[in-house]
Amino acid sequence: MIYSPDNARLDIDKLPEDFRELGEGLKYFAECLIETRDLAKALAKGDLNGKLPSPDNEIAAPLKSLKSSLKHLAWQSQQVAKGDYKQRVSFMGDFAAAFNAMIEQLDKHRKELMEEIESGKRKALELIQCNSLFEAITVQASQWIVVVEKETGKYLFCNYPATSILAEDEFEPQLEEWLVQQIKSVGDSPFLVELSLSNGEFAQYFSVMVHPLRWYGSQAVAFAFSDVSAERKQLQELESVAYRDTLTKAYNRHYGMQLLDNWLNGKSRFVLCFVDMDNLKYVNDNFGHTEGDQYILTVMDILRTFSPDVQIARLGGDEFMLLAQDWAQKDAESRLEELRNTLVEMDGEPGSFYNHSMSYGIVEVDEDNEISRTDLLSIADERMYEYKRARKILRRG
Repeated sequence: MIYSPDNARLDIDKLPEDFRELGEGLKYFAECLIETRDLAKALAKGDLNGKLPSPDNEIAAPLKSLKSSLKHLAWQSQQVAKGDYKQRVSFMGDFAAAFNAMIEQLDKHRKELMEEIESGKRKALELIQCNSLFEAITVQASQWIVVVEKETGKYLFCNYPATSILAEDEFEPQLEEWLVQQIKSVGDSPFLVELSLSNGEFAQYFSVMVHPLRWYGSQAVAFAFSDVSAERKQLQELESVAYRDTLTKAYNRHYGMQLLDNWLNGKSRFVLCFVDMDNLKYVNDNFGHTEGDQYILTVMDILRTFSPDVQIARLGGDEFMLLAQDWAQKDAESRLEELRNTLVEMDGEPGSFYNHSMSYGIVEVDEDNEISRTDLLSIADERMYEYKRARKILRRG
């Protein structure tokens, strides 16, 4: 019965009558052992749905109680898996304490996760509301506002002014290139930058505030363009008044000296040409200042043809300063002589009542120059007078 209960056999009828009751008891004991063994095997395999021993099998009673507890524990685990964290185990000693602690931790993590989910939902809703408000405001704004996806460069939002300007085909390539450059330089903070768009005949100027932001879950950059073309035009006009000679539109003396200082400080290689108009006083005294002004403008038009990048300043009534980079003195003398001859040839034109002429002095300045601005001007002025005296001697001869 203990080691091989399946093979335990007892023929009750062959027992003496006095031992038959004992035989019946032994036989029942063997059946209880078999039922208890089968239940223990099933529990060892995790089978909680097998057949239970007979109700009067007292040997299997503890195992039946264990099976009932395990089935209830399995049901509680299923309830926990469904989200019921109120389940607790009040039996099975240390296991119950560990199980209950685990349930409490799961419940705590679930609550924290739910709070994070709710917080995320609130933030998402707030973001949608903010973006909707942003769109509603910017549609009516006078600024040109564009939101661009940082990774792809795709336009995520454009208000009406932006849409109309983007439709200008001649501006689009310039704008695309500019946006790509700005997106590459975007950090974590907003910054202000300027933009100019030009098609050769027409130019627009913008002050642009650049904001990094998230747009419906995407990393994006918002550009707020303010058209400052009118302000830029006004500034140019003010600069013209401050730096330009009213009559000739050449630089005035103040700006000409500033430009000369910049070239000297920058160790540039250039020629300084000092030009003096001949006979201006005679023209003013005999033909009036209106004709004198016309004479000045004629000389100015000729000087502008010295070279495409020549810088000209009117230093006084009949004095001009020319600054030309990367010119040698000999070449500059040859060029100015050509211009002087062009001016002189006007003497024979119909309606010409006076001689047109000019004198000049040239100083070549290189990278190693140590001569001061004042001395350079004095040298150029002296060479101009030498040229003027030489012309007078030549005419007398």
